[in-house]
Formats: sequence, C-alpha cells, structure tokens
Amino acid sequence: MEIRSVNRLPMPTWRYLRTNDSALPFAAPARCAKVRWTGDAVMTEGAVLPARFEGASPEWKEAALGEAYTVTIPAGTEAVLSADVLMDASHPDYAGTYLFRVEKGASLRLVWTWRGGGETGTAALAAAYLLEEGARLHVSAAEEGLGGKLLVSQRLVEAAEGAEAEFVSADLGGETVIVHSRGYLAGDKSALREYGIYAAGGTQRLDLFYHVDHLGRDTESDIEVKGALAGRAKKIFRSTIDFKRGCAGAVGSEGDYAIQLDPTTKNISLPLLLCTEDDVAGNHASSAGQIDEGTVYYLMSRGLTRAEARRIVVESLIRPLIDRLDESLRDGVLRAVRAKLDGEGETK
Repeated sequence: MEIRSVNRLPMPTWRYLRTNDSALPFAAPARCAKVRWTGDAVMTEGAVLPARFEGASPEWKEAALGEAYTVTIPAGTEAVLSADVLMDASHPDYAGTYLFRVEKGASLRLVWTWRGGGETGTAALAAAYLLEEGARLHVSAAEEGLGGKLLVSQRLVEAAEGAEAEFVSADLGGETVIVHSRGYLAGDKSALREYGIYAAGGTQRLDLFYHVDHLGRDTESDIEVKGALAGRAKKIFRSTIDFKRGCAGAVGSEGDYAIQLDPTTKNISLPLLLCTEDDVAGNHASSAGQIDEGTVYYLMSRGLTRAEARRIVVESLIRPLIDRLDESLRDGVLRAVRAKLDGEGETK
C-alpha cells in the first residue's frame, strides 16, 4: 500500500521532531456508499472546487472525486439540510465532492452523520463552503460505529463581509480520522469558529489540521478541540492562525485540551500563530495530562465509582462543545463518549 504525507504544517519545524506532517497509507475508495439527503436546499449534480482548495494532500483531494453536487442557498433564505452516509458491508467506502454556496444574507444549517459497522473501508470527503455577504452557516458532524475505517474529511471555507461560519465535529468513530480544514476570512467582520470533540481508545489515531487566514479587518476566528484518549490511542493537533497584512482589528484564538486516561496514550499539540499585521490579538493554548487524582478521590467520596468519577471529569470538559452540536446529535454523541469511557466500543 502506498504511503502519502498529509496535513503538512505551513511553517515546518525541525525534521527530527517528525511533526511537520503525517505518513498515511493511501487506499482510494472503491465500493462507495451514497449520501441520503433531506432538506430544502437547491442541489445540482457536479461540483468544481475553488483553485485554492488544498485538501489533506493532492492524492486525497483526488480520491474524493466520487459523487459530486453543488448546493445553493438563495439570497435571503434559510435552509436546513442533512446528509446521512451509511457505509455497510456491501458499500464500505465513500467518496464525495461538494460545493456549497450560501448567497447574500442567506443561512444554512447542515448536519452530517456517518454510520457503519466494523468493516474496513475508506471515506474521502472534499467540501468547499463559499459564503457571500452576511451569510450564516452552521455545520454539525458526528460518527457512529465505523470500526476499522479510515476517514478523511477535507474542507475549505471562504467568508465575505459580515459572513459567519461555525463547524462542530464529534470525531468518535473510525480507526484513523484525518481532518483538514482551511479557512479564508476575506471580508471585513467575517468569522469562522471550529469546535472539535473526540474520545479515542484502543489503537485509534486522530490527525487534526486547522488553518485560518485573516485577510479582512475586524475578523474573528476560534479553534477549540477537547477530548479524551485511552488505551494506545494517539492524537496530533496542528492549528495555524495567520494574521495577514491589512487585517487590523482581527482577533483569533486556538486551543487544544486533552485528557489522557492511560499512560500509553500519545498527544501532540502544535498551535501556531503567524502575523504580519500590528493591530491584532492572537491567543493559543494547549493542555494535556491525566485526570487529577484529588478530583477523582473527592467524587468517589460522594459515592461514585472510579469509572463514574472519570466519566464526569471528561464530560465536564467536552459538554460545552456538545451543546453546540445540532440538537438531533447531542444525545447520541454523549452516549458514544460514555461507551468509550466505559471501555465499550473502543477499537481493539
């Protein structure tokens, strides 16, 4: 199987650290499932991604060239759209390319759900979201099951003046999960917010990449990822906020917070700030470590078991992000997180 590099840092560091990118076996999707769409958006077959769409790598961008649609939300309208992908034994793979156009003053609330069994398989998604002036976009995504699958989610967001986009993802399933998100805040007072929730166990691997360019004045970005690792799970977080010249008044923050439930887990956090503009505010933070035993002891002294105490600590970290998900996903995500913390549903 071929090996390809994914999620390369925009400003590489020392090679011996082995964090500039990740080596990933490349297996193009073959027996592909189809998305089941529900909602009131205008959809047409075919999609051409913007020239600046990079993807996790050129190979993975091309691998997503399966079914393709352009989704248009007309100016001044509101739309709700859901996409359900079922990757079962007969169709364990997926490939899809989408172009979403949210026109001036319009809004779109989009929900992605990914479901499947324990079969091996590959899913490659490439989606571009183009927001015109004053447009609003909220995207929720959650995974259920998916066993030994490899998931590669790639997206691009371009926001015009006054446009706002928010993405909330619960990365819970799959043996390997690759996220590649690229944002361009081109218009003044535009905003992009990225929130990620995860609970990984067994030998699961998460590779998360976020990069936002501030181009317009008074723009805002917020990247926040929280979750827990158990067993021999591994996560790497690469995040970049780049304040370009001319984006005076821009504000950006990025944070990665991990609870390592076992000493055999591995967490790497690389929040990066780049700047060529004076009048901006940038913040970055990361935190990783095991649960405080004093907190566990206090909760157990109130009658909880150790497992229940551990669950409460993790849930208190991620619950604010779960509440940002679409309401239809919250209970299912919370159940999946609890199952993983209880040792159920982990990838062995």
